[in-house]
Amino acid sequence: MCALPTLNLDNNDNIPPETRRVIIAGAGPSGLLLQALFHHRNKSPNARVNYDVTMIESRPDLGQLDKEELKAYRSWMISLAGHGLEAIRSVPGLYENYMADVGIQLTELNMFMGSKKISMGSSGADDENETFIVDRNFIVAALARYAKDHMANSPYYSSKYETEMLYVDSENQRVLIRNKATKEEEYLPYDLLVGADGIRSTVREALVKRHWDFELQVGDIFQTFKAVHIQRPDALSPASMSILTASIPSFNGFSLPETGDMINLTLSISRNYFDGISDDIKSSDPAVVSKYFKENFKAFTLTEEGYADLAQQWVDQRWNRTGMVHCNRYASLECNIVLMGDSAHATSPSIGMGMNTALRDAQKFNELMDEFDDDLERVLPRYSVDRVPEGNALTDIAMNWGCIDAKVAMRSRLGSVVRLGLHFLLPRFVMPHLLILVGRPEYTLSDIYNIMTERGTLQKHRAINKRIQHEFFERETGMVKEESSTSSFARSLVVVVPLASCAVAMHMKNN
Repeated sequence: MCALPTLNLDNNDNIPPETRRVIIAGAGPSGLLLQALFHHRNKSPNARVNYDVTMIESRPDLGQLDKEELKAYRSWMISLAGHGLEAIRSVPGLYENYMADVGIQLTELNMFMGSKKISMGSSGADDENETFIVDRNFIVAALARYAKDHMANSPYYSSKYETEMLYVDSENQRVLIRNKATKEEEYLPYDLLVGADGIRSTVREALVKRHWDFELQVGDIFQTFKAVHIQRPDALSPASMSILTASIPSFNGFSLPETGDMINLTLSISRNYFDGISDDIKSSDPAVVSKYFKENFKAFTLTEEGYADLAQQWVDQRWNRTGMVHCNRYASLECNIVLMGDSAHATSPSIGMGMNTALRDAQKFNELMDEFDDDLERVLPRYSVDRVPEGNALTDIAMNWGCIDAKVAMRSRLGSVVRLGLHFLLPRFVMPHLLILVGRPEYTLSDIYNIMTERGTLQKHRAINKRIQHEFFERETGMVKEESSTSSFARSLVVVVPLASCAVAMHMKNN
């Protein structure tokens, strides 16, 4: 086991702070927020440790771009709710000076059942519990801009963008990196390595190699989807989120508001239904796709230009899939590694809590550093104990909130509509829809998981979803062949012949 640096806890002011080398792999929300939190720790007059942070990121530094340049890096709109907001506000001035104008505050939640719209209005969105809809890359750019403005001249900060992390040598506490432009490689030593490097995490591989009991699952959300940015239709208010059920045959989805009076429309289909959808929606011809949406999209009407824009974006992109990650631990004392964000718990966007949970990871790690006086030998195990339930609750809820079976899913959504109505009429006696509670900071994801387990929703959907996914895997891989008429006849003989034999035997015995 690699020894951690010893920390002198004596309050003698003459003892200079210890320096610890921290490498953060991944300049996403959790990695960048943790970097800001380390900087804030270094500024404390009572700091016993100076954290010398190096950021490693394979993509460009979005913090160097102005608003116009950033538009070229537009991503998808996601939720920034109570959990994530509290985490961001734990760094003084970060929200007020860098993020206050990045997103749109959500004031309305709609549910579309085909063409039928059920609106909860501003009261349903709950004004006391802020939820913003933001572009993921705009949040990243704001966090990176904070680093540029506050840390550029710090001796305890450096960044290596457009640099790949190739390998983690945990035994010698160093990482191998390569500059993408020059192809030069070098080893960097560390005292703490933070894996915030996404679904295909290089840092996480070190835990796979080091710990025989480390459990890791990497898969996908069993959905195929496309997402487009289009002009807001008149049917939607500028600050509304809409859940779309059966908006086109076999598809569900959601729309989220964007700046510039736009919406981000995402439509997804379970992989087991994909082969059965119309060839028109799979077409590479924008005119064919536009006509299909005009005739089949039920939720709201677009202008001619809107349909044309949607269709062009639709054919210009591939069918997308996204991943899920489950781990049974998020830290290793032996490797001096901690995992955050997608490297620990990549998830479906269905409940809008992926980035919020990633930001919360960084905040909670920092709080443990306060609680245990920077003693990583106590912080790392406790972080894993505290965050593993939250990360796995996130992934399980997001995967099994809905059901892959279309009939069961429809019944579940109808039940949600009934609950929405009952809560509106009897708010003191009927709990709000869990989609609202899930973003409130007073509820942990484990709390929501427990409520759904007590109701039996998760167990029911999980059993159906796992069965469908496994049956699809069997057919996709050729383990189970598609049934032909011949095989069907042969299978019937397996049942009929023994029954006939038994009948003959019984007849002979009786005679």
